[in-house]
Parts: sequence; structure tokens; C-alpha cells
Amino acid sequence: MKMQPLALAIILAGLFNACSTPGPIHQEQRLVSADIDRFWSAYDQILAEPDTARHLQILKDVFISPASEGQQQLFAIRNYTPEEYLANIRAYPRFYASLRPLLEQRAPIEADIRAALEKFRQLYPPMQRGKIYLGMGNFRTNGTTVDSMVLFGAEMAFTDSTVHTSEFPPSYQYFKDYIRDYDPIHNVRFLAAHEFVHTQQAEAYNTSLLAIVLREGSAEFIASLCMESPSVVPAIAYGDANRDTVFQRFKQELFNQHPAWWVWSGAPNPFGQRDMGYYIGYALSEHYYYQAADKQQAIADLIELDYSAAAAVASFVDQMGYFKQPLAKLKEAYEAARPTVTKVEQNERRFTVHFSEPMDTLYRGFDYGPLGETHVLRIDQYLGFSPDGQRLSFTATLKPEKIQQLELSRRFRNLKGIELRPYLVTTERD
Repeated sequence: MKMQPLALAIILAGLFNACSTPGPIHQEQRLVSADIDRFWSAYDQILAEPDTARHLQILKDVFISPASEGQQQLFAIRNYTPEEYLANIRAYPRFYASLRPLLEQRAPIEADIRAALEKFRQLYPPMQRGKIYLGMGNFRTNGTTVDSMVLFGAEMAFTDSTVHTSEFPPSYQYFKDYIRDYDPIHNVRFLAAHEFVHTQQAEAYNTSLLAIVLREGSAEFIASLCMESPSVVPAIAYGDANRDTVFQRFKQELFNQHPAWWVWSGAPNPFGQRDMGYYIGYALSEHYYYQAADKQQAIADLIELDYSAAAAVASFVDQMGYFKQPLAKLKEAYEAARPTVTKVEQNERRFTVHFSEPMDTLYRGFDYGPLGETHVLRIDQYLGFSPDGQRLSFTATLKPEKIQQLELSRRFRNLKGIELRPYLVTTERD
């Protein structure tokens, strides 16, 4: 049978489209915000229902049960319950009334996020499938990731200074500070791009400070390329203006295992600026990218690095050539500068630990010894540091019939931020 020209053209066009590289038409599948609309639908029905005994069921039927996969994950990882949602709806009516207009005008933000994701696909063609879910939570996260999903709590991420917070109790001061410090709705585009980059990267928890800051900073740098604008994180601008001072401090703490105030913390620090580790990783990534002849490969390197392996991260940073000395030399200086425990005095149940130098009294950490939990020297009362920070006292339960152990871990740190060389306290068996 002879094929008609029009039919042949249609088949060929179909084959071409099936084999071509996916384009922007797929972006709608990567951004899901229907949970916000479901929340407001439940909200309206609850306010209109005089029988309060039906409110919880309305919430479950309209918002909880039909929730997207991302919203379901948000429920699970933050332990959000239907009862908590209902309690907040009843407790904070002025807040929700002021939040709603911001969420109803989110279309331009969604368009910008889709554009950023398309730009990311161009910068990094191997991009794995991922989704961004704009959901509703209960004030315990503005944004996080689970596998290939970015999960937003829009009740935090889409706020600004116009929302009413007078109904919140003192325990919600962190939320007021967050709104004041971040102006969230104006930064949510950047945050979405940053978190989406993370869905393509290996995790860096419990590896090293260097791995953590490079993972965070590389995501922020790549997000700036996707957004085609400078980072909105205040630490980046501060770091650019104080580069030498910030990096000098970081080199002292570079081989710390724990991030302390460098990331995910507003704890007091020498710069009065939170999350300075984002700047460290950003500056390293920026240096690597602009020195590279193949920019696309540089982005792939920053994304595909095994951040779960501290040695791999250290080798990669050495190859960058940013630091004047190899990391092995910096590690020698770090080890030589680490504080130590010089002795432990015991007076019956009271133990006094003596350190080689004054310690930062904001940090401490105790752990099991090699014999595990069954042989732990359990602290009864933590008595604290001496005024000069060179001694620490506590009382413990003694069990003369067995050897007991307690490790003073590297979470202790000196005034320069350098972690303690771990020390094992051991009691002898009678």
C-alpha cells in the first residue's frame, strides 16, 4: 500500500519528536503547587462550617488525603499532623489572612522558578528528574530536600514584612527573626534553584566542614548562574568585602568535622553574620568555574563530586589551587594547634577536666567509649566550665564492678574554633 505524503509527514514528525531532547514543555511537571490551593479550600470550608466537630474531617478530606507526594513527604519528615494544622488555623487567623494574598500572587515567582530550572538543564544536561513542591507546613521548615524532591513550606517561604505575627507566642521568635533577616518571599526563587541543585548532589552530612561548605556554596553559585543574578544570601556580599579575614579564620577551622556556626546556624561568631560557610564554598566554586576552560564540565564537577567522602573533597579542593599551601600542610598546622586534655582529676563522684588552653564555653560534646553504652560513665550533673574556660567539672554514677568510659569528643573547641583532640576518661574496675 502506498503511503500518502501527509500521513508520512505526520509519522516522521512523531518519530522526530519522540527522539529529540526534552525541552521546556516538561517544566510544568517539575513544579507542583496544587497543595497550596487545597489548603485554602480546606481553610475556607472550615471557616464556613459552624459545627467545629467537622473541622478536622474537612481538613483531612480536602487537604491531607489528596496531598501530593511532596506534601506527604513534608508531613512525614516534619511530623506535621492534621490536629496541628487545625490548631494553627484557629490560633493565627490574622497571620493566615495576611499570608493569603502573597500566595495568591505567586504566579510570577513560579514562572521565574521554571525559567531557572530550564537554565539549569542547559548548564547541566545530565540533570536527573526532580520536582519542586510548594506545600504548606507548620513553621518548622521553609525549604528542604528529600531524594530528588525539593519541599517548600509556603507559610514560611512566601512571607514578608507585611504578614501579621502578633498572635505568635514567644517561642516563635525565631519565625519573626527569619522574616526580618531574610525577607523570604523575595528570596524564594533563589532558594528553589539552590535546593534543586542539591537534589543532584551527594549528601555531605557527618563528613567534614570543608565538604559541607563546598556543597552549600557550590549550590549557591550554580543557582546564581541559573538566576543570572548575584546571590541573595547576605554572607556572600559580606564575604566578598572581607575575603582575606574570612578565609584566614576558615583555614584555622578547615579540618573541623562539625560545622558549628559556619552553616545552618545563627550562633554568635567573629563576623556577626550567619552562614559564612556558604561564602567559603561559593568563593571556591566561583574560582574553579572561572579558571576552567570548559565551563559546563566545571559545573558537572561541582555537582558530581562525592561530598560524602572527605578525602575526595580535599583532593578536589587541592586541585583548585585556591589555597597557597596544599591541604596536607594546612592539616599539619591544624593538628599542631588542636587543644588537648592535660589531665582529669577525680574526687569520688566529681570529675574535673583540665584543658591545655581556654575553651569556648558554648561548645561541648560527650560520647561513648570503645566499650559502648553498657560501659558508659554516665554524667549525673554537668557543673560547667571554670571562669577562665580551662577546666570543666561534672559528677557521674560510678559502678565499681565494671570499667566505665566517657569520651570528651571533638565537639569541644578552643577560642580559635579548633576542635579538641578527643580524650577517653576511663575508670578502673575494683
